[in-house]
Amino acid sequence: MQPVAQPPTETAATRAKSEPPSIPAPVVEAKVAALPPAPQSAALPDVDPHKAFGSRNAPVTMEIFSDYQCPACKTLFTTTNRRLMDDYVSSGRVYLIHRDFPLPMHAHSRVAARYARAAAQIGKVEAAEQALFQNQEKWEQNGDVDGTVAAVLSPAEMAKVRALVKGGTLDPMIDKDYALGQTYRVNQTPTTVFHCKGQTYPYSGAMTYDILKQFLDQLLSQK
Repeated sequence: MQPVAQPPTETAATRAKSEPPSIPAPVVEAKVAALPPAPQSAALPDVDPHKAFGSRNAPVTMEIFSDYQCPACKTLFTTTNRRLMDDYVSSGRVYLIHRDFPLPMHAHSRVAARYARAAAQIGKVEAAEQALFQNQEKWEQNGDVDGTVAAVLSPAEMAKVRALVKGGTLDPMIDKDYALGQTYRVNQTPTTVFHCKGQTYPYSGAMTYDILKQFLDQLLSQK
């Protein structure tokens, strides 16, 4: 892993595009690095309530550092996110936080992060994220992030989103997420940071839902 001071590289991006690991949960637990005691979810810094889901008092907090132009992030979102929300977040067992981590080699990822965060501010984050991930290959080529989001929002909603994007308040929020990711030594996307019972477990790469479920159940069963 690269030192935190260095930016992510093409090598990291290449690794991020690989298939999700098919490894049993005990290996996942061995792979993630236990760090010094972490803050509880209520004390995590700079949590945007518009991009956080579930109860702050949940026993497990997940911070997902994601890039809307990253193919592995698309895989994680499309194959895992809804089931995670239904099975763990809505039941109060997981507090899920989306963190923006636009990689420098992705030309449109920061623009996409702005639009998704603006949509979140008006309560339309799910529609915007689905549009961005499902149409990732298209806007990655033509750069039409605005049109991609506009296709799923009303004209009035889109006017609000564009005003927020132009307002200049979103980049500092994205930068705070990116800086936080660097403190966790994130150098590829997606990277998920699990917090449970005062410990922090970072995991790099897209995890299948079955593997994620096994790992979450392990964390939740700890005494």
